[in-house]
Amino acid sequence: MVEELIANGEVDGAEGTPVIHAEPAITEYEELPELPPEIIEGVIRKGGKLLVAGASKAGKSYPLIELAVAVSTGGWWLDRFKCMKGRVLYVNLEIQRPQFMHRVCRVTDALHANRTMVNDNLMVANLRSKYSDAATLVDGLIATCKRGEFDLVIIDPAYKIQPGSENDADAITRFCAELDRLVEALDCTVAYSHHHSKGGQGGKNAQDWASGSGVFGRDADALIDMVELGMNDDAFMAERLRGRRGAIPFRLEFVLRDFKSPEPLNIWFTHPIHVTDDTGTLASCNAHKPGRAHCPGRDRSEATRAEIEAALEEFMGNQEEVDRKAFVSYIGKDKRTINKHIEESKLFELVSSASSTIIRRRRI
Repeated sequence: MVEELIANGEVDGAEGTPVIHAEPAITEYEELPELPPEIIEGVIRKGGKLLVAGASKAGKSYPLIELAVAVSTGGWWLDRFKCMKGRVLYVNLEIQRPQFMHRVCRVTDALHANRTMVNDNLMVANLRSKYSDAATLVDGLIATCKRGEFDLVIIDPAYKIQPGSENDADAITRFCAELDRLVEALDCTVAYSHHHSKGGQGGKNAQDWASGSGVFGRDADALIDMVELGMNDDAFMAERLRGRRGAIPFRLEFVLRDFKSPEPLNIWFTHPIHVTDDTGTLASCNAHKPGRAHCPGRDRSEATRAEIEAALEEFMGNQEEVDRKAFVSYIGKDKRTINKHIEESKLFELVSSASSTIIRRRRI
C-alpha cells in the first residue's frame, strides 16, 4: 500500500509522510473546470450529498421515493424542481420489501410517471436488518456497483447504519466520511434521510433540527428539512374544499451550499405523494406542536378520523380488509377510538365475528 502511494506521488518515499498537492488559483473564465451536472436543478449537483430531515414517522421515505421516480424519468420533484434523467439506486434499510415495492408502484402511478423508465432506471436494494454500520454498507456498494453506474444513491434511513451515539461529533464525522468515500468511488450523488431531535423545533436553525451532532446538518451540500404544520381555520377549510381530506401539511426549508437557498415551500401530503400548496393558505400556519390536534377544536374529531383513514390506506395497501387488532398495534391508538371513527367513516367499516373483528373497505 505504501509503495503504491509512493509511486503515485501521494507520500514522500523517504519519510512516508503525506504530500499535500496544491495548484494555482484559476482566474480566467475560459480555463475554469466544467461544473458537474445538476441532479436536482437549483438544489444539488452530481457528486454532492443531500440530507432530508424530518420528525420521526413523518413519512420521509415518500419524498425520497418521489425523488427516485423523478430522477429515473427526468421529471419534476415536488412540483417544483426539474431533475436530470439518470440511474438511481435506492438502498432501503427500514421497510419490508413487499411494502416498499407497493409504495414505489403507488407513487409512480400517482405521479403519472413513465413506468418503463422507472423500471429501467430505478434499482432497489432491500437491506432491512442486513447492515448496521456505514463502512460495511459502503464496502458492499463499492464492491457491487460499477463507477458511474448510478447517478443517485439514496440511503434511507441514516440511523440504521450509524453506530454509536449520534451526539458524538467524531462518530458522525466518520459516518459522513463514509458517504464521501461512496460518492468518490461511484461518482454519484448521495441522498439520505435523518430524524429530528425530540420536542418542538421552533427557534432553531434548520441546520440544527436534525437529531444528534450538528455535524449532520453542516456536512451536507444540501439540507431539506420537513416541518409538519398545524392547520388554522383557513387552511383546514381550504383542505376540505380542495378535496384533500386527511392531507397533512408540511413546510420545507432549504440550506444549500452551491445555490441560493429558495424560499420555504409549503406542501400537502396527499397519500401517496406531496403536492405544492398553490393557494398560499399554509403560509400563515406555524409548526405543529407534538401532542396537539392539527385543527380547531370543533374539527378535532374529524381530523382524528381523517388521520386514521390515511393510516388505514397506508396499512392496507391493495388489500380489501385487515385484522383490527393488527391495525391497532400499527397505529398505536386505543381500540375504542378506532371503533368510534371507523363506525363514522364513509370509507371503511367494521365487520365482527365470534372470533375476530376486521376493518373492511366500504363497497361504494
